[in-house]
Amino acid sequence: MASSKITSQKGACIVHSLRMDLAIRKRKGSGATLLLAFGLGAILFSALFFGCTQLEGWGVVIWSVKGTSAKSGTVVPVYLKSNISKSYLIGLPDDDKTKIEVPFTSLEFFSSKRAAEKRAQQLAPYAALYLSARRDGLPVRDEPSVNARRVYRLRLGESVKVLSAAEGEVVFTGGKALPGEWYFVQATDGTRGYVFSNTMVLYEENEGTSAPLIAQAPVPNASLLDLLYSKPWRPAYYQLMIDDGTIDPDLFILQYGLFADAKNSQVRIELPGYSNAFNFSAVSQSGDWLVFEGSRLRIRFENESTILADWSGTDPILAEEGWAQGDHAARFIQLDASIPVILSGENSRRDAELKVFFQRKSQLQSNGESIAIFLSDTGGILTIDLKGTFEWSHTDQLPAGFAPEPQADAQGNTVKGNIRFGLHLGPAISSAWMGGFSLLMGDKPDRKDFVYRFENDQLVIARAGAVTLRGTTESLDERFSPMTYYLVVK
Repeated sequence: MASSKITSQKGACIVHSLRMDLAIRKRKGSGATLLLAFGLGAILFSALFFGCTQLEGWGVVIWSVKGTSAKSGTVVPVYLKSNISKSYLIGLPDDDKTKIEVPFTSLEFFSSKRAAEKRAQQLAPYAALYLSARRDGLPVRDEPSVNARRVYRLRLGESVKVLSAAEGEVVFTGGKALPGEWYFVQATDGTRGYVFSNTMVLYEENEGTSAPLIAQAPVPNASLLDLLYSKPWRPAYYQLMIDDGTIDPDLFILQYGLFADAKNSQVRIELPGYSNAFNFSAVSQSGDWLVFEGSRLRIRFENESTILADWSGTDPILAEEGWAQGDHAARFIQLDASIPVILSGENSRRDAELKVFFQRKSQLQSNGESIAIFLSDTGGILTIDLKGTFEWSHTDQLPAGFAPEPQADAQGNTVKGNIRFGLHLGPAISSAWMGGFSLLMGDKPDRKDFVYRFENDQLVIARAGAVTLRGTTESLDERFSPMTYYLVVK
């Protein structure tokens, strides 16, 4: 802990006198100026010629004062107490001349030496003991219970001073009791409470050394960290899809989001075209940003339900959707709706779109069969099953890249897989096309999107452009011309 040495006892009194002058002026106002001037002169004269030997009381050092003999558990004289600077002027056990200034949080004050010595005896078994947090975000609680209110949040590597052992509740995980003890401790800012030692390191202060210093970066707002760690954060474009009713099952999934893990000191970000895990050593605060030290990541709360994650180091400018591939920043939200429930509803809608396709086909062929076969001289044979599968054969005449590539062992350039109707069409193309579908092959398919319409007894299909993060297809793939197929009537 930092301390400012005042090697002159008289100089210390002068400093305190000036502080007392400020305190009196604040209480009595400027009307006491002449009296203060006279009093101040008298105080300075007394300090210079007679010294300052009157004691305020006695203190028991809690946090060892770095570089001095004022170790934890030591009884020291207290000469002055300043409510302005929140500090004491104390003497040292091995030096009756030197006096140092220490913050209020460094010691416990007593009016008598006997009371201080009694407290020192109580503290003696724990005087050299400290605990250091092995995880970021560990709580100090107001009672020795995991359900008690948190009064302080520890940063990774931050130390607390052990004041005593404590009787507390048994801590369980997975039905088994965790090894560890409850301790009553004091943080560096003076906050006191209880910690469970299972996720902390108990160490002893060595002779001639003091407790390790913690990082000096500002401690982040605990409530913001609680909110960040509480549950997954989803890409902001999810809300746009929900609002517009344009859910895309491959872009609206449980995998995507920002996942903050306090236990393992990691923040994982998964987005379309991007995946990264940011490992951090501690969390500090710089302005509005939570800084994840040891990584490039920082996070800013825009409000309680929206955050901005940035790993560029510059002021990010985001698209309206909150993410674009190649960016180094993204916006995330707290999503109240259930992703599985929304996907279930979207899948039901898409199943219905498959039936709509067959209803439109039935207007050309009224036998109600569950398989539709379409033929083209240059586009091969496209077979669609009402069960949601497709087969596309004789694709060798199609332009490269128009249809999915056949597997190596495919017969006759045949492509097989699943077909999913219900592609959301943007305003620019929805008037010219009846709907859209996606072809998928394998467990992790390279999806191909198409739009379609019926013209008389023909099916016309065209390759669709990329789906946006709003869930819509806004254009056609200009590399390819539409293909026309005739319905095969059995």
